[in-house]
Amino acid sequence: MSAADKCKIVLVTSCKGGVGKSTAVANIAMSLARRGKRVLAVDCDFSNRSLDLIFGCENSVLYDICDVLLGRVDIERAVIRDERSENLFFCPAPLETDEDFKPEALKEALDKAAEALELDFILIDTPGGAGKPLELAAGAAQSALIVVSHQPTAARAAEKSGILLDRYGVEEQRLIINSFDYDAVESSKRTGVNELIDRTGTQIIGIIPQEYELSLAQEKGILAYQVKTTNMKRVVKAFDNIAARLCGETVPLLGKVCGAKKRRVMLES
Repeated sequence: MSAADKCKIVLVTSCKGGVGKSTAVANIAMSLARRGKRVLAVDCDFSNRSLDLIFGCENSVLYDICDVLLGRVDIERAVIRDERSENLFFCPAPLETDEDFKPEALKEALDKAAEALELDFILIDTPGGAGKPLELAAGAAQSALIVVSHQPTAARAAEKSGILLDRYGVEEQRLIINSFDYDAVESSKRTGVNELIDRTGTQIIGIIPQEYELSLAQEKGILAYQVKTTNMKRVVKAFDNIAARLCGETVPLLGKVCGAKKRRVMLES
C-alpha cells in the first residue's frame, strides 16, 4: 500500500462562518503531530485565508495551493514546515482567486504530498458557505468534521453541511461542538450536547470548551498546547481527544475536559 493510500484526508467544514473551523484544523493538526503522526494542513478558504495567521507563519508564505493546482510549482515547494514540530506541515490558500479548480486536481496534488512527505493525515480547511471550495475539498476527502457552536443558525448550517456532503459522496461525517459553554448549559440558558447532536443529525467526535485565552493565543500565532494555564489544559485535552479518535482510539468524549460537569451537560458517551 502506498503512502497516498494510507493517508487519511479529512475536510473540516460548516456552511456558517465564524464557528471555529480554522482553529479546529490548526490545533487538531498539532495534536496529531504531537502523537507522532505526519500531518499536512491545507487552507482551501480562497476568499479569506487565515490558517497562516493561526499557525504564525504569515511571513513565510511564498506559494499557495492554487499555485500547485495551476501547475506553477510542485506541492513540496508550496508546503511550509511548522517550526514547532517536525511532523507538521502547512499549505496556504491564496488571498483570492477566480479560478474554477477540479476536485481531481486537488486529489492528485494531495496524493503527491502524501507520498513526498510520508503523511498520515491531511486536514483541509474550508470557508463558510456551500460554494465551490467545499465541493473541491469534498472531491478529495474521505471523511469530514462538521463544526458547530451553540447558535441555532450554526446548528442549521451544520445540518445543511451534512446534506451537501452526502450529495458530494462524503459519507463519513463527525460533529465537533466548538466554544461549548458548560455553565450556560448547566443553567439551561444554552443548548446541550444531545440536543445539538439531534439537530444536526451527526455523530459527535469531540467538544471544545469555550475559552477566551484560545482566541487571544491564535491572534498571536500561538497554538493551544503552548499556553500553560489551567483553563487551557482543558482545551488542549479536548483537541487531543479528537486526535485520538481520528486515530481510531477509544477515549471518553469529555475525559479530563469538564470534570464533574459532564454528568450535567449530557449522557455518558
